[in-house]
Amino acid sequence: MAGREKYTIGIDTGGTFTDATVFDKNGNLWSDKAPTTPGNFSEGVLNSLSEVCKLVGVSLEELLSSCRMFKHGTTVATNAVITKDGSKVGLVTTKGFEDTTLIMRAVGRVAGLSDDEIKHQAVVAKPLPIVPRDRIFGVRERIDYKGQVVAPLNETEVRDVIKVLIEEKGVEAIAISFLWSFMNPAHEIRVKQIIHELYPDKAVYVRTSSELVPIIREYARTNTVIIDCFLGKTMNDYIQALSQRLREKGYKRSLSIMQANGGIVDETTTVPIGSLSSGPSGGMVATKFMAELMSHQNVIATDMGGTSFDVGLLCDGFWRYNMNPIVERFHIALPKIDVESIGAGGGTIARVEPSTKHLILGPQSAGAYPGPACYAAGGELPTITDADLILGILNPNNFWGGRMRLKQKLAERAMKTSVAEPLGMNIYQAAAAIYDIINQQMADLIKRQIVRTGRVPEDFAIYAYGGMGPAHAAGYGANLGVKNIYVTTTSPVFSSFGVCAADIIHSISSSFRYMMPVAADTLNDFFNSIENKLAVVMKKEGYKKDQVIFRRLLFLRYRRQLNELAIVVPTKTYTEADIKSMCDEFERVYESVYGVGSAYKEAGIELISVNVDAVGGAPKPAIKSYSLGTKNPDKALSGKRRVFFTGDIMDFVETKIYDLNRLMPGNSFKGPAVIEAKNTTILIPDQVKCAVDKYLNVVLEL
Repeated sequence: MAGREKYTIGIDTGGTFTDATVFDKNGNLWSDKAPTTPGNFSEGVLNSLSEVCKLVGVSLEELLSSCRMFKHGTTVATNAVITKDGSKVGLVTTKGFEDTTLIMRAVGRVAGLSDDEIKHQAVVAKPLPIVPRDRIFGVRERIDYKGQVVAPLNETEVRDVIKVLIEEKGVEAIAISFLWSFMNPAHEIRVKQIIHELYPDKAVYVRTSSELVPIIREYARTNTVIIDCFLGKTMNDYIQALSQRLREKGYKRSLSIMQANGGIVDETTTVPIGSLSSGPSGGMVATKFMAELMSHQNVIATDMGGTSFDVGLLCDGFWRYNMNPIVERFHIALPKIDVESIGAGGGTIARVEPSTKHLILGPQSAGAYPGPACYAAGGELPTITDADLILGILNPNNFWGGRMRLKQKLAERAMKTSVAEPLGMNIYQAAAAIYDIINQQMADLIKRQIVRTGRVPEDFAIYAYGGMGPAHAAGYGANLGVKNIYVTTTSPVFSSFGVCAADIIHSISSSFRYMMPVAADTLNDFFNSIENKLAVVMKKEGYKKDQVIFRRLLFLRYRRQLNELAIVVPTKTYTEADIKSMCDEFERVYESVYGVGSAYKEAGIELISVNVDAVGGAPKPAIKSYSLGTKNPDKALSGKRRVFFTGDIMDFVETKIYDLNRLMPGNSFKGPAVIEAKNTTILIPDQVKCAVDKYLNVVLEL
């Protein structure tokens, strides 16, 4: 077996568990998970792979030596931003604009805060800057909006500034961001050259804004290059360390790193900031994969893991991009799949606010260590997992496939002390309150996402994934009016499944400001120039230009508006008629979001920027289809236990327990019931119909 490259590996390092998915050249699929190891993330990666090896029937060395592609989504960058554990960064910018990142935009003071936090204006403050004022230096230079040099770069000042940053301030990375550099990057490029000329042997990470995000709006653009520099050494060190560990175990190729745009790139071409939110992006890739298989156009992708609850939307068969996402309270300009998160996972901590006696859930999490109280690893505060255990939803002897035994008494003690007694409840009422409130918080997040699209929840199906998602999906789904919830065979490791199935994608976003209708030749020339650049990058990934699929987005708005809407346009040579069709499509999308009659042609339409994805196809796993058999699920019945149901029942009910591995295509039944699997639990409330489809998906009809 050794030497024959037949396996593709996908890894997603989450806040609590590290998930692994493997498929071979015939499409056969295996998956499992292991606890995340925050002190050394690579340990969790190898541990999860070792669990999968038991299923495949090979050693870790055999698996890795026969691996053709190792794809990795990681929280290393996200964790570094949250904990502020990154490089010491200096910023070089245009003289007179040194305070841009400190002044922020008008919304900077509340960016990234929850609705509840924003309400407390008296205590709301700006975030501490990643680059403080004493490490920000301006130099004389100026390029105008047409890309013409108005004032040449003062290289003497540049040299003086660089020496101060490196020799006096001790920076490990330097971010370079000049005004209008996206129209002409010459000055930024020259500063980067000077740094390397002055310190050729010093390991200083340097990034220019024009090479990373050549688009308008200097605040978000500068934040982007600063955060990339902040993460540079951390990510590079992690990738090198993991590569070394894998090579010692037999892996021969380079790693492929999952990016927030929904694609993977070779470790040599990745940018550190691009790996932020790579796990949730993997979930959206998996959602699109399954939606295409099942012909679903509109899907709510919901991921409830150990730390967070992530929501993304598939609309008309494709995910949406967030062009100005927020990273730890800072707006950035790097497009990523639009996934929004709240602190609502299995490890989310419940507490009672002493002054108001209100039950508060999250955003703090018990994480992988010490974890929920029932883990018996030192956690003393009640979590969502503890509440689910007390309610009888979780089987204490069959958690994580029986590899971890949950301690019911520890969960009850934590619940009694921290929640039940302060609220004057018994532990079951307290656990039920936690279950209902967290479900409502998740439903509220979903509603906010959907409202922005101009649609209604009834237009969508829900995909429930993550280890905890299927236990809560019926709860948050019922609050939305959604008809169907799907739990796939890969739901417990859905993000790693998506990473495993991801294509190679490189993206370029670029400012391109014209009043519409722009001349067709002008737009054609611009797209051709971008796609030629991407073709060079894709060639390094092993793809010829005719093997690459290019996806194009235009960002348009009515004149004098502040926010743009994205429209997908075909990849072709455009005619003047095509340009008119783009304007018509923008107005259709505008009215679908803001209401019929809201479009205002007389204002004129502005083209602001474009985004191009270059997609290189990668091998895909195979999802098998089966013939539907008997409706009777009795062969999968493994027993009964008392489960506490909220809502109209608000009491314990003797509930049938089914083994997911023994359910067959065609089986159907009504709740109340619980389906147990190796890495997840599915709760089916009273009168909810449950069926197993031809792909072995569990489908809940609400």
